[in-house]
Amino acid sequence: MTNLQRPTIKALAFLLTVRYLKPIYSLLLILFFCLCNSFAKGQIQQIGQELQGLTFIKDSVSMVNSLNRLGTLYRTRNADSCFYYGMKAKRMAINIHYQKGQTEADHVIAFALFKRGLYAQSLELLGKILPQYQQYNDIEKIVRVYLDMVEVENKGISDRTKIKSLLQKAIQTGKKLKKDSIMSDVYAIYYIRNSSLPKDSVNFYLNKSREIASRYKDERMLIFNQLGQVRLLDSNGLSQAALPRAKYLLSDAQRIGNANLQINALFLITGFYEDKPKMALKYLYQAYEVAKKSGDKNLEIYILNNALESANQLDDKDEIIKVYLELEKAMSADWEKSKKFFGDYVRYNDIQNDNKLLSEKNAQRALWLLIVSAAAVIVVLTIYLIMLRRSRKAKVQIETLNNVANLQIIAMEEAKHQAVREEQQRLGQDLHDGLSSSIAAIKHQLEALFMDTNDITLKNKLSGLQRDTENAYVAARNKSHEWFSAADKQQEQSFEKQIKLLTDNSLPDSRYDKNIHIDNSSLIGVDMDTRIALLRIIQEAITNIIKHAKAKNVGILIYEEEDSLILTINDDGIGLDEKKSANEKSTMGLQSIRRRVQSLNGETKIHSDSKGTEIFVSIPLASW
Repeated sequence: MTNLQRPTIKALAFLLTVRYLKPIYSLLLILFFCLCNSFAKGQIQQIGQELQGLTFIKDSVSMVNSLNRLGTLYRTRNADSCFYYGMKAKRMAINIHYQKGQTEADHVIAFALFKRGLYAQSLELLGKILPQYQQYNDIEKIVRVYLDMVEVENKGISDRTKIKSLLQKAIQTGKKLKKDSIMSDVYAIYYIRNSSLPKDSVNFYLNKSREIASRYKDERMLIFNQLGQVRLLDSNGLSQAALPRAKYLLSDAQRIGNANLQINALFLITGFYEDKPKMALKYLYQAYEVAKKSGDKNLEIYILNNALESANQLDDKDEIIKVYLELEKAMSADWEKSKKFFGDYVRYNDIQNDNKLLSEKNAQRALWLLIVSAAAVIVVLTIYLIMLRRSRKAKVQIETLNNVANLQIIAMEEAKHQAVREEQQRLGQDLHDGLSSSIAAIKHQLEALFMDTNDITLKNKLSGLQRDTENAYVAARNKSHEWFSAADKQQEQSFEKQIKLLTDNSLPDSRYDKNIHIDNSSLIGVDMDTRIALLRIIQEAITNIIKHAKAKNVGILIYEEEDSLILTINDDGIGLDEKKSANEKSTMGLQSIRRRVQSLNGETKIHSDSKGTEIFVSIPLASW
């Protein structure tokens, strides 16, 4: 069988199918066809600009995006060009690992497959694209995929329930759009695809579509919706009012240069001449001329089949032969294009297979990279943990060293002050026992001489010496007492200074309010070991406050009460009752305080609640 014979048989089969279609379904079919495959105004110019811009693009991602835009512009003009640019974009996107570019290229390819009758393949590819657009949250593309699925389902399986479900999903998804111009198409397709809708519902969705088209000044959809209104007028028996309106809309479609709207209007006008086949044939010829200029062979074949039906109704053999020859020519051209397309489709499958192999290789590489990365992370983590452990050990050692050093410094300071105190007390004692005694003896001798002599002059001199001796004695005695008591006072001042130094370093004024009161008289006679123990108790308590209490106010008080030295340390932190049981460090600190107080034969009381903690220490003075 020759190539010429094949399209002839194909044309006859298609003719038999179309001949028995009711006119109203034919009109709805062409209406939907024009809606889903509409041309934007100036589409040819857009294609030319995009092609011209390709030569200036150097960035691969921009090149993929431009190729995808070209494929989208060719969706309704030429399925082969649509497929070509989609494949070119996908091949480049795969090479540069541009996933979004691959998704958009698959969308272009899926529509081309649908236009060439590969409905199952198109639907399968659209099903893969949808979750990817959902991942990118590209709402408009998601809606577009739903519309494409509707068209494929209608041409292929014609599952009305699924078609309605897809359109409802498109409507729900489209509500999230900020720029919702595509929803004009969605509402229009919804009322076209739901033939069982009552007229009120049809009017509702038609008005929704028109309102969106008006908001975005979309002339294409405004004309399309007006054509829908004309069709409603005709269905209501108002043909006389509908026909002039249809012709007016035809002129509007011609004005904006939209081929599919022109064909839609011409088919609508043809429907008014069902009983006048000659007039119907005239408008179908006009539609055929418009289709030829658009280059859509499928649309040409569809129009010629309708023209052949009108020619048969007219029973004009010349017209029948004329239409038949045009139909055979169009189908032959379509057959040649189909052969080329299937060659491209074979290459497309090769690309898919290459892409699959590349994906498997990439997956293997990714697995090895993951293994190597995981091993590197484990090594780095191990090194980090070792270093962290060493750092903690070093920190503990440094803290221990600092504590020992602080204690040594405190001990040295106390020893120094003790030595100074002892030296002052010795000097005071020597001054009292030595010089004061000598002066007292001299004073006594002068008094004896004063009593034994009768010389008035000598007595006057001795009286002056007595006064001077008395003054020297008083001065020596006062100085010895001053040095002796100053040593004790200096010792108490030294201890208070150590406490304040400890609290100032540990509890900075920027974070804590401190209230420290020390009764110096209560520390008289307290030995150095006991003082150091008191400092360590205060240090332990402050450490607990810093680490666990989360306090803002801290108080320290030292005083004497009933032969006991009293130490209280309080804070306004969270209290021991609020702490977690796992927090063992704070209890260790408190146990250390108890042990130190016990070693001094003292007593420890701890009161704690949500308002804070108070440590009460009592040490008997009689034990010193």
